[in-house]
Amino acid sequence: MANYQYTIDLPMPSPELSPQDVIGLIMESLRQNDKEDTGIETTFNFASPANKLAAGPLVNYKHQVKNPLFQPILNFTSYKTSDLVSDGECAQQIIITRSEEGWDSGFLFTLTKQDAEPYTDCWMIDSVRRVNPKMYGVTV
Repeated sequence: MANYQYTIDLPMPSPELSPQDVIGLIMESLRQNDKEDTGIETTFNFASPANKLAAGPLVNYKHQVKNPLFQPILNFTSYKTSDLVSDGECAQQIIITRSEEGWDSGFLFTLTKQDAEPYTDCWMIDSVRRVNPKMYGVTV
């Protein structure tokens, strides 16, 4: 597996964190992302090994998050969530962010419970996709 940079002084995955805990932690981190990209680095810490393999190292991950498609997930003013759906191994939730200008943007988070060390029993993010929340029946 590739050598990926981790920021160990930021929150890290733990078996004690539920999928809701992970999403809440990530959303608050992204809402407060600073010029050092601390929010993005925290999110990268919670990206699953498969996600990291697809996204590449932290520098690539930062570019992807700052892409205009995902830009609304950074420094938003508020967010709402759909009900979390989980089978105990995989969890999904729609998140709607609201910008300072009043624009709403939807994202589908998919998390899986990891089954290999060093993340055994940790919920981690496999993917975040931009979605139209109305298609899923989610409104602000």
